[in-house]
Amino acid sequence: MSNKKNQAQNRKRSLLRLLGGLAIVLILNLAGTLGFFRLDLTQEKRYTLSENTRELLKSLDDIVYFKIYLEGELPASYKKLQNSVREMLDEFRAYNKSNIEYEFIDPSEGKDKRTLNDFYNELVEKGLQPAIDRQQSSTSTEQRVIWPCALVTYKTRETSVNFIQTGQKSDKEILINESLESLEFNLIDAIRRLTIREKPAIAFIEGHGEADAMMTEDITKSLTDYYVVKRLKINQKLDALKDINAIIIAGPDSVYDEKDKFIIDQFIMKGGRVLWLVDGTATNMDSLQSRAETVAIANEVNLEDMLFKYGVRINNNLLLDMNSCPIPVKTGQVGDQPQFEYYNWYYFPSISNPDGHPIVKNLNAIRFEFVSGLDTIGNSSIKKTVLLSTSSSSRILNTPAIISLNVLTEQPSKDFFNKSKIPVAVLLEGNFTSVFANRIPPEIAEDKEIGYRELGEKTRMIVVSDGDIILNQFVVRNGQYMTYPLGYDRYTGISYGNKDFILNCMNYLVDDSNLLSIRSRELKIRLLDKSLIASNRLRIQLVNVLGPVFSIIAFGFLLMFFRKFKTRKG
Repeated sequence: MSNKKNQAQNRKRSLLRLLGGLAIVLILNLAGTLGFFRLDLTQEKRYTLSENTRELLKSLDDIVYFKIYLEGELPASYKKLQNSVREMLDEFRAYNKSNIEYEFIDPSEGKDKRTLNDFYNELVEKGLQPAIDRQQSSTSTEQRVIWPCALVTYKTRETSVNFIQTGQKSDKEILINESLESLEFNLIDAIRRLTIREKPAIAFIEGHGEADAMMTEDITKSLTDYYVVKRLKINQKLDALKDINAIIIAGPDSVYDEKDKFIIDQFIMKGGRVLWLVDGTATNMDSLQSRAETVAIANEVNLEDMLFKYGVRINNNLLLDMNSCPIPVKTGQVGDQPQFEYYNWYYFPSISNPDGHPIVKNLNAIRFEFVSGLDTIGNSSIKKTVLLSTSSSSRILNTPAIISLNVLTEQPSKDFFNKSKIPVAVLLEGNFTSVFANRIPPEIAEDKEIGYRELGEKTRMIVVSDGDIILNQFVVRNGQYMTYPLGYDRYTGISYGNKDFILNCMNYLVDDSNLLSIRSRELKIRLLDKSLIASNRLRIQLVNVLGPVFSIIAFGFLLMFFRKFKTRKG
């Protein structure tokens, strides 16, 4: 009787527990319909989207469709990237489930060799960049084409996303780690490009020997994804920069007159943004094609007082850097074929700052040509951020200076590179003071049509002491010009980060929502020690293969012993 009563009580207690659990689940679900929250317990907040990202996702009014070409049999490192892309898109869907859709596609599935090559060419034409994955064993090396990229469509528009920035870096783990850190930015930036309703206007300034349209053709095409891009001459017209958000002054070699300077100055005072790409010296490689020496002289373009007033000075010198770009040098001729060898040309520094400001974070090294040093000076109220500097093995050559090809074959002494970390790109932010303060007559200062301002609105500018970083290479074939992507060196096949640097500069200057700040996040990827793995391969294999087996056997013995002990005790 007692046993039956106990059983009934136990059943009643179990039923109450079940009903209580169901009630808790029901209450939690009802609470979830009333409010939305997500809890990120990862140390680096891997699953926490930025406020700017969330706002852009919530504002979508139609479907954004992602086709990700990371599917099929992938190496482990690319599988990790695939999973991270899926997780990030699922995070996007959490804030706008109805308008974010995606699929993973195996680009080689169901295609013969000819069809596959045609499809690969089609992907390249759309802006996708494949990666070559090499798997090396003790007996052979296997090579595979991987497509760590995506096509994104919104309404009738389409854009491409390349998750991995290939270039000088060859370590696959490092490249993928950097791609994971930039993943949110790359995906949300694609959405931004597709959904921009009214593009801001930017302009290349002409009329003072600046880089022409052909030399900036590639970056112009890339900028049109974000902006309406114009080319204009100021020609002393007060309204020349009307309705322009930002201007690019790219490599001028002629003097700016005071009226054009006044118009640019007042553009800045009214909140305009400027990317200054100004050489400190006048020299180029063309003069070294026919002779072994050339002379570098100061590049006087009458912008020195403006930049000085705003907080920076471009020095009339040349910087040499041990960390430099290779150039081809003709060393002989076999029959009618010239023979070339590649030498590091110290006048072409290769500069990066992977841990710096979001503008330069995780970019490939940037190629400079005959760059000068910068000094930050003046008003302490202006925030000055050095974006790029030379390496710890640098040298300053004051002008006028003789540039000789003989340096290619000479072995520099230890004290030759006696300078370190010389700034070459600086970001300036704040309320600038007009360079014409206390310099113009009252009738101009008080003219309402001119609208002169002595103290400007808060704005930004970037100063780079090299006008060549924005120039793409080109070749002439059958009488027609064919341009290469900005940053691609057609002689060595190396891709530098020049294009991404210019795009980031303009995005930071013009984009007040500042999506570029997403680049500053860091994900801690705990990479395995490859040398330790190689030296302990057998031990690691035995532990991973036999360890789980022995663990299960040991657990079985313990469980059997516990049951026997419980039986004897009972």
